[in-house]
Amino acid sequence: MENSIIKFILDVGNSKIKMLAGELSNYGEKLRVLKYIEVPSRGIKKNVIENQIYLSESIADAVREMESATGLEVRKVILGIGGTNIYSKTKNVKLSFSEEKVITEDHITELFLTAEKELKQKAEKVLESEIYNIRVNNSGIVKNPVGLTGREIQADVHLIFVGENEIDELTEAVNRAKLEVDSIVLNPYASAKATLMEEDKTMGVALIDIGEGTTDIIIYKNNKLIYAKSLPLGGMHYVSDLEYIFSIPKSEAQEIIKQISETKDKKEFNFPINGNKYISIGNIRKVIDARTGDLVTFIKKAIEESGFTGYLGKGIYLTGGATKMDEIFEEVKSNLGYSVKRVLPIQLAGLEDVKPEMSVAVGILLEVMEKEYNKLEKERREKEEQESLLKATVNIEEEKTEEKVKVKKDRFKSVKEWFSNFI
Repeated sequence: MENSIIKFILDVGNSKIKMLAGELSNYGEKLRVLKYIEVPSRGIKKNVIENQIYLSESIADAVREMESATGLEVRKVILGIGGTNIYSKTKNVKLSFSEEKVITEDHITELFLTAEKELKQKAEKVLESEIYNIRVNNSGIVKNPVGLTGREIQADVHLIFVGENEIDELTEAVNRAKLEVDSIVLNPYASAKATLMEEDKTMGVALIDIGEGTTDIIIYKNNKLIYAKSLPLGGMHYVSDLEYIFSIPKSEAQEIIKQISETKDKKEFNFPINGNKYISIGNIRKVIDARTGDLVTFIKKAIEESGFTGYLGKGIYLTGGATKMDEIFEEVKSNLGYSVKRVLPIQLAGLEDVKPEMSVAVGILLEVMEKEYNKLEKERREKEEQESLLKATVNIEEEKTEEKVKVKKDRFKSVKEWFSNFI
């Protein structure tokens, strides 16, 4: 672990606190997971913090378990943020100049800042951004305008906002656990980072992450993030439905969902309740299908709002803990008119048993370590450039010295020849 970079990832869920420790070697050559843990969460329900003290105690439980397992001290965490207050907004922004200018990175930054100024509402924070359909002088779309010359540049700027109140409340709970928030990553963006390949993002795909309290959708096309939204519907709502409709304790409803998720052959599945009574698989499926109908409606609406209906070449990918239920998968698959498949986060060294509920934590690790790797690469390039410049300077000085010696020798030779004329 000497001279390596270690980061701790924190994903606060409605039923579980997930924490992951990852290590990047000093030269950025290897990335591995040191430990992944889950502990029950308290004080949060349907992504609303009801008790700061209980939640911070749950986070502290996760920290203690992580420190005990790794022997490392946890002081800073990278925090995942989700919730229902996610706003996806796009604005066409134009910059005009009085005379032709060379487009620079500063102009691209100005496009983003202009869009943020026009789109941002009070109590919102930008967590992710994207730019596409870039044009210089009303030309065709260009990939990278930097270096081009023009009197005008315009582009569609896409920003994803999250409510600042949610960030502040969750950060407070983390601080109460004596932790510092190093940085924040948007949960659906992290899920995409962990599960999607470049080909998926280029051809077009809608990734649906069905968690305990919320369902997040994030859409990519032409390798650009074009839309994100969340719905307050997740695995816990299926539990609540079973609990209410069949008048059973929450623990029994949770056990039904657990067995439904783990049992492959459910033809003879009957769940015993109240002694000799049973709930049939048929009746359980009716409840699950009814709730999944709300999910299907949300996905349809989100794709329509994105403006890319019919343009998602890779269709729909499902991840998240609730997607382990075949009933949800089949209902989504049969009602959306797209190809649908379940995806897992990328397999990292040290993480043997990969599960769909790990997508956010793994994605956050990949995001933060990619930034660290880029820093290392930048420092390495700058060092090589300095060494190359120093070497070139030394060579020039050596050449100058050799030239001076040669001039002195030539002068001595000419004096000697001149003097020989008198001998």
